[in-house]
Amino acid sequence: MKKQHNFIDLFCGAGGFSLGFKAAGFNCVGAFDNWDPAIKTHKKNFKNTKIYSKSIDDYSNSDIKEIFNNTKVDLIIGGPPCQGFSSIGKKNVNDKRNDLIFEFGRIVKLIKPSFFIMENVSGLIHDKNVFYFNRLKKFFISSGYKIGYKLLNAADYGVPQLRKRVFLVGHKNMFEYSFPKPIILKKDYRTVGDTIMDLVNNKKIQNHVPMKHNDIVRKRISFINEGGGITKNIPKNLLLGSRSDYKNNKLKNFSHIYKRLHRKLPSGTMVPGHNAFPLHPTLDRALTVREAARLQTFPDKIIFEGTRQEQCILVGNAVPVQLAKILGKSIKESLNLNLNKFARLNTK
Repeated sequence: MKKQHNFIDLFCGAGGFSLGFKAAGFNCVGAFDNWDPAIKTHKKNFKNTKIYSKSIDDYSNSDIKEIFNNTKVDLIIGGPPCQGFSSIGKKNVNDKRNDLIFEFGRIVKLIKPSFFIMENVSGLIHDKNVFYFNRLKKFFISSGYKIGYKLLNAADYGVPQLRKRVFLVGHKNMFEYSFPKPIILKKDYRTVGDTIMDLVNNKKIQNHVPMKHNDIVRKRISFINEGGGITKNIPKNLLLGSRSDYKNNKLKNFSHIYKRLHRKLPSGTMVPGHNAFPLHPTLDRALTVREAARLQTFPDKIIFEGTRQEQCILVGNAVPVQLAKILGKSIKESLNLNLNKFARLNTK
């Protein structure tokens, strides 16, 4: 029995999650985000999807019920803001953004979809955040869901990026679910070279404007070898900050900054931020938004709105489209298997 499965995308951002689930055959009946660049980007690329532009916690229970009163929702997806759980920078258990995972839960409890899937950083399951994670699991179980979670590396699923994120899947008791197995071996991982090098001389594609690094930064980058980072070979005068508010401060060799990608390897994790994208394998500059989007497996037809910094945040925060598609197919198989089983029982 074939059926159109509907989903809601919470914290939709640039729409990586939505694109993957649409490619897997799902239909989006509503997307939520209150950040203006995300709203504009979603309206640009998902013209047939209604986007709700207030913060999730500004929608009351009655608001949500009224919006989806006559709509069958099979699935809710989303990646609540994760800064409070991030392994980069300082974790903050009191960060109010942590509570948005429970707003995700509130919507699930109200709508009662057959499945939900929530994406977050690996820090969500770290010991420091065990209180939040255990509380979240208990909430979903008490709401009538079986749950499972797994730390997935996007590179194992055909994404040219070593990106590890936690995916929490919940489903009603009548369903079964197993996470999809990796589709590619480590030796066959997709590479940076295969993904972005054709863009070097492309001046027509959108969101492909290089950063205008100052002279000191460009010289500093020129000393960094392909696949490498800041080393002692860089002259000391180039290791001092070049901004007026960063003078005489020595640069730190963060894993995601001043790291030059290697053409024969997958990239490291694309993280959000204006200056957080890694360096191009052969050019003395950071990646463009389009190059980073390629590494997130966004199709070139997707246009990112806002300032360059806002576009970088949109791309860095997204769920890779290819991984989302594979997860979507696995959930669709579980939904269809159950529908077919009940259809057979009803015909006996």
